[in-house]
Amino acid sequence: MTLIAKHVPAVAVIAVAVATGGATECGQIVDDRGFDMWCGESLCTWRLEKGEIRPASTWHPDDLGVEMLGDDTAISQMTSVNAQDGTCVRFTLVADVAEDAEVRLAMDVFGDGSVEMDERIPTADWRKLTYLVRMPPGYSGVLFRLSKRGTGHAVLANIGAEIAGDDECTTAALSVVRPDGAVCTSAADCTSGECYPWIGELSDVCGECDDDADCPGELCVVGGPAPGWLVTSSHCLPTGALTIGSRCLRDATCASGLCVDGVCGECRTAVDCGGAACLPTTPPSPARCDRGRGPGATCFRAADCDSGVCNGTPLAGCDGKLDRECDTDADCPGELDDPDLHSCATVGFAGGVCP
Repeated sequence: MTLIAKHVPAVAVIAVAVATGGATECGQIVDDRGFDMWCGESLCTWRLEKGEIRPASTWHPDDLGVEMLGDDTAISQMTSVNAQDGTCVRFTLVADVAEDAEVRLAMDVFGDGSVEMDERIPTADWRKLTYLVRMPPGYSGVLFRLSKRGTGHAVLANIGAEIAGDDECTTAALSVVRPDGAVCTSAADCTSGECYPWIGELSDVCGECDDDADCPGELCVVGGPAPGWLVTSSHCLPTGALTIGSRCLRDATCASGLCVDGVCGECRTAVDCGGAACLPTTPPSPARCDRGRGPGATCFRAADCDSGVCNGTPLAGCDGKLDRECDTDADCPGELDDPDLHSCATVGFAGGVCP
């Protein structure tokens, strides 16, 4: 689903995908709860953030666990669970943790880098532990992180998270001030203090600005990295700040003054090229003046140059597209129409020139 902001003349918009319904698998939130899926020396669905891990035997010969090695190790999994699924989460695991190991469970609502829950897992000898957490209204996406400090032995197994009945969560909901890109109902919901409207099924969204009037001397645009399952949000940008190859909707956002088919380009017609042909845009590649493929020619990808090299500022997008720009894989938890797509890759080079 592509959403366009109501303030179209004032806001440049990048297409975004958002969840409008439940995202769990029969109420189950995390994948590979038994740590059965290994890709080489790492888990396939849990991301190794730091340290070392390895498969480990448990109390049962048919159940694998993960042993957290070293004195500073962490694994995490970004999940797409949201308020449509439910507001009470039951997290369970079986732990074998020595006294000289500090193992913690953390939950980062929205996966935006903040941590709303951080609990120490007690010393245990294959003890089953259960945590019941009431989620905040309007949440979308939760990152679960398991970390270990200290040199002691620590093996975790049979980890699961599922939606439980509302009556099971008896504590207050996690306190969350929503980051830019989160759904909101009022300005007070948002860290930025700004909640702006969108057309479509999605409610309002937290952002830095609503239109150009909120950005004195600058432009209000939507785009860029969006960590976790957040929508790409609005922010203020100087006029002409986007180089050739960047996504755009308005000429004023591009350094070239030309936004051609949604991409900052070098030309719209041959007149812009001093008589040379204007190569049409084929998004994400920008419209470029045809100066050949030798030194000094404009390029977007290495294949545009005889040298096989394009010098410029790397532009990265989720799943090899610039619809959702990214800095790291953490900005690509999975496009919602295909949760298996979660890699941040260089798409091309802004302001590229063949050497």
